[in-house]
Amino acid sequence: MPDNTIRLAGLEFIKKLLGGERDFSGIRLDPHFNLSGDDGFADVQKYLSDADLENAPVILEHADLTGVDADGVYLPFLKASGACFKHATLMEANLQSSELRNTDFRYAKLPQTNMKACDLEGADLRQADLNLATLNTSRLSGTDVAGANLLFTNIQGADINGIVNLAQARSVDTANFQFVSLSEKEKAIIRTELWAQQGKKRRLFGGAG
Repeated sequence: MPDNTIRLAGLEFIKKLLGGERDFSGIRLDPHFNLSGDDGFADVQKYLSDADLENAPVILEHADLTGVDADGVYLPFLKASGACFKHATLMEANLQSSELRNTDFRYAKLPQTNMKACDLEGADLRQADLNLATLNTSRLSGTDVAGANLLFTNIQGADINGIVNLAQARSVDTANFQFVSLSEKEKAIIRTELWAQQGKKRRLFGGAG
């Protein structure tokens, strides 16, 4: 079968983005491209912060950005369902209100990343580092978190009903699960993690325990 993948060099991606292009569906970016270390990153950040991304978002549906280094990138309202960010570094990135269904974040570095109000249904977060990340009010149904680091991850108000492999995630006892939507299965896992922390357990799930 012919390979219809659109291969795009990192510098060309920057040029096209700054030129006003927003739809990068299906591209394959240079593996491990150091976007945040590029001389043009400051221009990219200014361009994105000045843009109306809510009404004209950047689109990376089914794109391959394996290993991209984009620490601190400003990309709220991103549409990247089915994309691959495996081994990516997105520390302190702003991905708020993004569509990330079935997106591959395996082994991604996401400490302090803003993923508030994101749709992560079916996403793969196995072995991802979510230390101090914000996932408030996000949708995590079907999201696989086996081996993910949830150290002080803020998941307040999220929908975790049907989250996958929560019992295999790390530092579950430190995450904030207040006011989450969940089933008895997820509640039992979290209670087990907090068994020795009665005070915290009582105020979990909005105080109902």
